[in-house]
Amino acid sequence: MRKQYCLATLVLTTLAVVPILAHGQAGGGSLSREPAGGAAMIFRKPENPPVHGASGPSAVGGGRASGRARTRSKPTVNVQEQTIAKANAARSAPTPRYSEAELNYKLAAKKDPNDARAQLGLGNVYLDQGRFNEAVAAYQQALKVKQDYRDAYQPLSYALAQLGRFPEAAETLKQALEYDPNNAEIYNNLAFTYAHAERYPEAIDASQHAITLLGQTGDAYKQGLQNRNEVLSNAYKNLGNAYNGLKNYNEAAEALKKAAEIEPTNAAAHFNLGLALYNGKRYSEAIEAYKAVVKLRPQLAAAHYNLGLTFVAINDQASARQELEILKPLNPQMANALSGLIRR
Repeated sequence: MRKQYCLATLVLTTLAVVPILAHGQAGGGSLSREPAGGAAMIFRKPENPPVHGASGPSAVGGGRASGRARTRSKPTVNVQEQTIAKANAARSAPTPRYSEAELNYKLAAKKDPNDARAQLGLGNVYLDQGRFNEAVAAYQQALKVKQDYRDAYQPLSYALAQLGRFPEAAETLKQALEYDPNNAEIYNNLAFTYAHAERYPEAIDASQHAITLLGQTGDAYKQGLQNRNEVLSNAYKNLGNAYNGLKNYNEAAEALKKAAEIEPTNAAAHFNLGLALYNGKRYSEAIEAYKAVVKLRPQLAAAHYNLGLTFVAINDQASARQELEILKPLNPQMANALSGLIRR
């Protein structure tokens, strides 16, 4: 009987701007709790809150109107707008001046506690710096002031996920769908958070919703700022990871094959496919998937390690030793572990 060994699992991001939670771990040929292979939340740096001119009343977030009629000769200067504009400029500077931005957003929040833009801006500043607890509090306050403030939901869910608060992140995204029901990115992110909460059937459903929306034309895919194929490939990765969580390895492999077909140069998709195929004891196919990874990322130690283990699983000791020699300078610890499994 062929014996399965512990595959290496890792997280490869599909989007360079996405900071990934580091919970990767090896374990019995299965995926780690952090779905490996690049499935991630779709994340874009949040935009600054809007400014509506240097004079006149604020129209966003329930802010108080000036109430003082403007005259042509002496326009009313809206200090609130100027303060938010200063904060935005500090955050968006080539070298961000976060302390200055934070100070001005706080001044705007103090001047008008009912202006959700100030809290959104604070959340953005905190998120940029990885101050996730403070970001959560600021975004939640923005939504308390203005419940339908769409710009706050996705960054709030991202900050919650960074803190490992996946059930709360999922609930936040469900609320976002009430205001933006055809947003494929929200469904993708919902699938990610459900998978981390080990709510795999719901993760499958959310992934499939994202795939359906992305397969349509017209208004269904309306984000525009995100490459469609990246989102679609990511949705298939999340779908595959959810099937892996249910130990439905054949379904997982089919979903991950589609992810790799959509982005054939994405090493992460092939790596995760290799994991699913290995889990399903489809060793020959797993070897081909890992070969695709090492062709794209020849210095990726985990791929050489897993490829070597898969060769061991089919009793191809010679090929396993070849991977061992490649692995030695890349990761001596992994090389030692693989060496102990190769029959002399």
